[in-house]
Amino acid sequence: MRQLAPRESRMVAVGILVAAIAGGWLLLVNPVVEGFSDRANARQTLLETYARNQRILSGISAWQAGIEEQHRTAGQFAITAPTEALAAEQLKNRLSGMTSDAGGTLTAIQDVEDGVPSGFVRVRVDVQMTLGQLYKTLTRLESEEPYVVVESLSVVADRALQTGHLGPMAVRMEVSTAVRISQSS
Repeated sequence: MRQLAPRESRMVAVGILVAAIAGGWLLLVNPVVEGFSDRANARQTLLETYARNQRILSGISAWQAGIEEQHRTAGQFAITAPTEALAAEQLKNRLSGMTSDAGGTLTAIQDVEDGVPSGFVRVRVDVQMTLGQLYKTLTRLESEEPYVVVESLSVVADRALQTGHLGPMAVRMEVSTAVRISQSS
């Protein structure tokens, strides 16, 4: 082996020094710096989670008040009856009474079974009524307790085409409501 020139020796020494520094960086310094960075990110995430949880916890009293309000007003949104069949009968009676009070003519009323979730009843009613009578009936459904949902409303005004003025219309409504089963003693 021949001896290296001083310039070559310096180059080899600088190369070894650079390799030692790079090795030291990759093996010692970089993992420590990344560890600090990872822990700082995890700490920031935990602080954000803590702040979000504190906001949620501060709203618990408002949620409890809302739950109490819902329990207090639950009767406004459901028919109370011993069975779902009796609740459906109550809903039928209500709809037929509203129809006759408005001056309409009830042509058919029946329970709807398909697609009705447990704890709800749905009734389909077919009536003959004028536009004013329909408006009056819908206003009563909207404002009287227990509140109901008009699932569908279909209006056929064939006579208007024949006579040239709006007369009685064929109206079909599907109305549903929640049921609260009462415990009879």
